Amino acid sequence: MTTEQQKSLEQASELSYNTDVSQPTKTITKKLKWLFLLGAIALFAGGITVWRSLSSWQESTVEVTDNIEQARLTVKTVTANLEPIQAWSYGNGNVSAITKKHLTFQAEGTINYIKKVDGRNLREGDWVRKGELLARVDSRKYDTDITVAAAEQIEAKNQVLNAVASLRQAEESLAQAQTELEKAKTDEAFAETDLKRYQALAEEGAVKKREVEVKETESKNAQAAVRATEAAFRSSQAEIAAAKTQVETAQAGVNSANAKLAQSNVDREDTELIAPFDGVIARLNIREGEYWSPQIVNANNDYQGIVERLPMIIIDPSRFEVNVELPAFQGGQVKPRQRAFIILDRDRSRANSGRITGQELISLASAKGTVFSVSPSVSPGKSSVRISIRIDEGGTNLQDGEQVSVWIATEEKNRAIVAPFNTFIFRDRQPHVFVVNEEKGIVEQREISPGIEGLAKREILEGVKPGEKLVTEGNNLLVNGAPVEIIP
Repeated sequence: MTTEQQKSLEQASELSYNTDVSQPTKTITKKLKWLFLLGAIALFAGGITVWRSLSSWQESTVEVTDNIEQARLTVKTVTANLEPIQAWSYGNGNVSAITKKHLTFQAEGTINYIKKVDGRNLREGDWVRKGELLARVDSRKYDTDITVAAAEQIEAKNQVLNAVASLRQAEESLAQAQTELEKAKTDEAFAETDLKRYQALAEEGAVKKREVEVKETESKNAQAAVRATEAAFRSSQAEIAAAKTQVETAQAGVNSANAKLAQSNVDREDTELIAPFDGVIARLNIREGEYWSPQIVNANNDYQGIVERLPMIIIDPSRFEVNVELPAFQGGQVKPRQRAFIILDRDRSRANSGRITGQELISLASAKGTVFSVSPSVSPGKSSVRISIRIDEGGTNLQDGEQVSVWIATEEKNRAIVAPFNTFIFRDRQPHVFVVNEEKGIVEQREISPGIEGLAKREILEGVKPGEKLVTEGNNLLVNGAPVEIIP
C-alpha cells in the first residue's frame, strides 16, 4: 500500500474518531457509508498498482523483441540466373592478311617507273588491280638479251629446216640407191642364168666358145654392178644417219635458243613488279630514280627488317587471320571451329580487369572468328602451341601486322545456372553457397557441384535452383540456419 493510501486511511480514521467523540449519537447507517468509501479508495489504489505492473511487462517484451531483431546479420545477395557461360583461353597474337604477297625485283637497275594514280606516284593504301604494272627497273639490257635470244632462236630454227631438208634428200638418195640395187641384182641373176644356158649350148656345140666368154663377162659386170649399187645404198644410209644427227643437233640448238629466250624474258620480268591479285599496297619502300639491288634485302635480317626493305607488300584486306602462341597446357584445350574474340589494344586493360563477364567480353570484341588450325607440335623454345584464327566478322576493324588480344571460348553453354565468384566459400575444400530462405529469414548452407568457370561467374551444376538468392557479402560470418536481413 502506497503512502497516499495510508494517509487517506489515517485521515478517514481520525475523522471517524472525532465524529464519534463529538457526535456519539449518530446511527450505524452513517458508519457504513464511511466503510464503503474506504473500500472504494482501496480498490482504486490496487488498480493503479496493476496498471503499472502491466506497463512494465510490455516494455520488457519490446526490449526482448528489439534484441532479437538486432541479432540478425545483414547480407547482400544475387539471384541465381540461367545465363550463357564460357571457359576461356587467352593470349596475344598478330593480325595477318590471309592473302599477302611480298614483291621484289630480282634484277639490278635504276627504278625508272612507278605506277601513277590520279597523276601522282603510287602510295601505301592505294588499291591496285591484278595484272597491273606497279614498278620497273631499267630493262634495256634485258630487252637486248631478249632480242639476241630471239635471233638465235630464229637461226636455230633455220638450221633445223636445213637439216631436215638434207635428211629428206638423203632419204630420196637412199630410195634411188635401193632401186638401182634391186635392178643390179636382177641383171646379175639374168646374166648368171644366161651364162649357164650358153655354157650348156657350147658343150653341145651349138654356140661358139667366144659367145660363152662374152656371157661370162656380162655376168661378172652384173656382179660388179650389184656391189657398186650396194655401196651406194650403204652410203645413202650413212647420209640419212648423218642428216638425222644434224636434225637432232639443230633441234637441240632450237631448244637452247628457246630456253635462252625464255630466261631472257624471265630476267626482264624480274625487272617488273606486277600486281598478283586485286588488293591494297601495304608497304612501299622504293622511289623512282633509286638504284635497286637484290642484296638490299638481306635474308639474315629479322622479319621486320626484311619488311622495311622489300620494295612492296600487297594484301587483300577483306580476309584476315590472327596467329597466337598459347602455353602448351592451354593449347590442349583449343579445338578447330571454337569461337574466338579479338580485343584491340585500346580495350585490352578492360578485358583483363577481371571485372567483366563473358557476355560483356563478347560485346567488347572488335572482331570475331573461329579457330582454323591448332599445331600438333609444341615450340621447344617457348613451350607453346601455335593457333590460327580466321576472322568471320569485324575484319574492317583490324590492320595487317597489328597486335591484339585473343580470347578463345574453349567450353560453352547457352543456358546454365551461374553465380559470381564471391558467392562461393570453401569448407573442407568443398565449394558451398548460402541460400536465403526468405520465408524463414534464415540462410541454408549448401554444398554445390561446380561447372564451367567463366571470367566473373561459375556454373553451378547441382545444389541451387534458378531464382534462388545467394549471399555475396557477409557469407564468411554465416552458419547454417543463421538469421539474416537482406540489404540492397
